[in-house]
Amino acid sequence: MEGIGAVVVGIALFALLIWAAIVVNARRPSRLEATPQNLQPFLTDDELETTRVSTVLLSALVASAVLALVIPIYYLGEADRQASATESRVENDIEEGAHWFEEFFCVSCHGADGGGGGATYIEARSGNETTWATPSLNDVFLRYSEEEVRFWITFGRRGTPMPAAGLEGGGSLTSQQIDQLISFLRSIQVDQSVAVGAIDTKVNLALDRIDRAADTTAAAVETKQAEIDEIKTKPAIWNEVKDVPGTISALLAATGTCTTDSAKLVGSACASDAGDSDRDGVGDSAEVQLTALFRRWGVATDDDKYIIDMDPANAFTNADLAGNPLGDLELLEQLLIDIDVDTINLRVAALNNSNFVEAAEVGLEYLEEAAADAKYFVDLEALATDTFDGNLEEARRAVGLYDSHCARCHTAGYSAGVPYQQEAGSGAWGPSLRDGKALGQFPDIEDHFNFVARGSEQSAEYGVNGLGRGWMPAFGFTLSREDIMLIVRYERAL
Repeated sequence: MEGIGAVVVGIALFALLIWAAIVVNARRPSRLEATPQNLQPFLTDDELETTRVSTVLLSALVASAVLALVIPIYYLGEADRQASATESRVENDIEEGAHWFEEFFCVSCHGADGGGGGATYIEARSGNETTWATPSLNDVFLRYSEEEVRFWITFGRRGTPMPAAGLEGGGSLTSQQIDQLISFLRSIQVDQSVAVGAIDTKVNLALDRIDRAADTTAAAVETKQAEIDEIKTKPAIWNEVKDVPGTISALLAATGTCTTDSAKLVGSACASDAGDSDRDGVGDSAEVQLTALFRRWGVATDDDKYIIDMDPANAFTNADLAGNPLGDLELLEQLLIDIDVDTINLRVAALNNSNFVEAAEVGLEYLEEAAADAKYFVDLEALATDTFDGNLEEARRAVGLYDSHCARCHTAGYSAGVPYQQEAGSGAWGPSLRDGKALGQFPDIEDHFNFVARGSEQSAEYGVNGLGRGWMPAFGFTLSREDIMLIVRYERAL
């Protein structure tokens, strides 16, 4: 239909041009007339009222008929054209949004499919580096409205790895780019049934985390102790190899071992090229000595990339990671860059060793206290007896549901990992639920249930003197009434 409309429009335009040409021609005097225009006799009334007028009127009638045909046909195809344009615009927004999703590193934390993941994070209380659990985005519109999602993108979440990405929040994404990012997120949303089907897996993972919590914390203590032990070795390592980088640089530029190419690598000039049997740009004598120097560095720092061989008779002694032959000069260029960076890091670690050890020991002390306090512990049997009429399975599921859906905001440190987790319901982005606070906010259990199911809305009242900000997600689209009630009963027992 769109193609026919275009053809008809073309015909109409062609007819209009012919009509205009006829009108102009009708008013133009013959080129044979030599008499000035103001002296020329004009057409007679008979001529004007017959041939000329009839021609003009006929051409107008034809043009009108064509337009009368074109307009309905064009109208009939307009809906399809509009739909096609909208679809094209949506596809472009999704494509651009996918670009922003990668460009601003959303993919590195939330996963290529938006299924969630982790982000490297420095935990503030301990100074330890940990992996912050990031939420899934491929079901985010089952929890939040579009405006709420826009808010998180624009302003981020303070105290988490989530940065402010919008211009209003101090980021660099324009409102149009955020629209495109939201279009992309909509395009990767899973069906509601898929999200509902994943609930049991999330619950089981949360319960498994609790079952392994003591072992996880103990392993974190061991890892931190090993880190401290390694930090303490840096001064000795530095003293052993600190002359290596300078020796390498001198070797590449010194007479008798340098070549023009090798001297360029260290920003120098070679007075006289040394022998280079394999013509790889590295002098024969230098290759032997460089092999020993890099090996010395690699053994001392326990870094295999420096364990190399350079054969003066072979220009391609080594290979890259893909197994492709690697020229000795090219390898040398890469290693010089690496050793420059590693030299800075090792030197800083050695000269400021006491500061690094002290900071690491603070982190270790925190982890040891976390292991002793076991704030992650939940007495499931007592919970079952006191809250779930002795039903241990209901108690376990309630805790698993809470941890997998609520703890991110209502339990301090939960996303940072087991060693950093505080008591359940201690409060973080969301308010504390402990010591009867949930009962005070929601005296009526049905109000509490409805709030968990529907979430909060900006400036909408809830419970006792509660005023929504749109931060509380809605879980009624993915959790059954029974599961939501288990969460509510657990929160009211904290």
